[in-house]
Amino acid sequence: MSKEATGENGAVLGSGDYWNRVNRATFFGTLMQRPSETNYHETLREVGNRAGTAVEEIYDDLQEHINVIRNISSDRRSTLAKQVQSLYDVCRMSGSFCSHSSDCIGILNLSSFYLPGSSLRDDRAVQTAIQKIKNCSDFFASECLDLLQKAVDWSISFAAGSDARKTAFLQDISQGKDKEFLRDVLNTYRSNNESADLRGRCGYSIGSREYLNYVERKVLLQDLPAIYSDDYDGGIKDSLEDIARQLQRDLSQNERENNYITDDTARNLRAAVSELEHCGISTGISDSMIERLAWFVGGDAAKIRQLQQRFNELNLGGRLLEDGVYGKKTDGARESFLDELARGTFPTLAWLDPLQSSWTGIRAATKITRDGRNFSRLVSSESNMPLFRADLHPYKGNTSYYHINVDALPDASAWQKRLASKLDHTEISKEAYDILKDFQHSAKVVRIAGRVLLVAGAALDALELCNVIDGDLHDADQKIGKKTYSTAASIGGSWAGGALGAKGGALAGAAIGTAILPGLGTAVGGIAGGLILGVAGSYAGSSLGKWVIDITDVGE
Repeated sequence: MSKEATGENGAVLGSGDYWNRVNRATFFGTLMQRPSETNYHETLREVGNRAGTAVEEIYDDLQEHINVIRNISSDRRSTLAKQVQSLYDVCRMSGSFCSHSSDCIGILNLSSFYLPGSSLRDDRAVQTAIQKIKNCSDFFASECLDLLQKAVDWSISFAAGSDARKTAFLQDISQGKDKEFLRDVLNTYRSNNESADLRGRCGYSIGSREYLNYVERKVLLQDLPAIYSDDYDGGIKDSLEDIARQLQRDLSQNERENNYITDDTARNLRAAVSELEHCGISTGISDSMIERLAWFVGGDAAKIRQLQQRFNELNLGGRLLEDGVYGKKTDGARESFLDELARGTFPTLAWLDPLQSSWTGIRAATKITRDGRNFSRLVSSESNMPLFRADLHPYKGNTSYYHINVDALPDASAWQKRLASKLDHTEISKEAYDILKDFQHSAKVVRIAGRVLLVAGAALDALELCNVIDGDLHDADQKIGKKTYSTAASIGGSWAGGALGAKGGALAGAAIGTAILPGLGTAVGGIAGGLILGVAGSYAGSSLGKWVIDITDVGE
């Protein structure tokens, strides 16, 4: 039994509850102000804007301490440079502006292009000098620092005096550079060994774990798992791909189960797919996949169940499950039903009495069997006297002699008796014989030019229900429109007019025929009148139905 599609999380597919559960299952959901919606690209842009703002704050902190950036340890500078690069990647993914990311990375890498004045030095030379200080065996560390400080304040010759060992040490440390280089060596050595603390505006040491976490929470509103600590855009992309994969699994599962989604749900799903792809996520979900689930028309379940019952009575579209869900099989039965009506090939299920027996007193008698053939005859309801029958037996050497047997009532006029005698044993065609031999059957099958003149109540009920439920499934707007109403009104009017015309025609024809000759006249007049006025009524009913729709502009 088809049902409204649900996701693996138990919520109706595409509903607010569904998106809330899907989104919150990923860290991206915590970035969304409205996790019950699918505004993924809007959220990504907001994250990108925050990432750009964070880079600007880092840049301002670095500029404030630009002259002592070397005092930040290389590990901290390297880690912060990776974070800046990851923030830039988020900006690029979201299409947001990020102006100083390359500047921050250049400063943190101690690029001479970004560092001013005294910092135009080779970091490798500084690190080499520091290693020589640490490995010096001639002086204690404190003595080395005192010598460096004096050399920075005055000169190497002043700091060393007449001591050749001190002179050699300072010249080895300077590597042929001036005392500004020695200043950089001294500051870097002290920052590494005295834990110099350069704080940003947030209050945390630049490049420290606290500083990195502060930036992370400011941009992503949470601490990321270690796997994404320097790959923010990768974490965002993985989260959005998880959402896309979940949606694809749910769509595929419900399609296999032939479940349905409503038109509103279909629009929501298409919007979600569009949002994900706008974020650069390949979903593998096409509109056709959603469209195949959006076969549900909706409507009053009770009326749909009644329609399914009528179709089952009419044996249309195979046996339908009477579940009140307007699905593919029910819609197929509806199309078959309307097509049969329009072409006039629908089986007649009701009785049209061309004899109008209750008024004329003429009825079709029980069938007579002769030589293996069945015949029926007309009799008077009052006297039970046979009046007419189509017959077949050899006559005048003709072995296939189709004729009629005609009798008159005892109280018939002389003119009627002469007419009956003259028509008795009149030869007729095989086609006329086939119609007249069995009034029981002929009364049920009254057609002209393929137009059914009367149908059973089940078919009429089905037509009325189709008018209520019909949804123009194949037009562009997927709504009930003038075309649907006009077609249904035309068919309905045609049938109703045909039924009324046939009944009125049969009544009038039977009356005229009975006046001429009870029995044969009643049969011929009733059938002929029913056919003629039935056709006229069918045409009038069809035209009337279209006219009513046209003047009311229904569905426009």
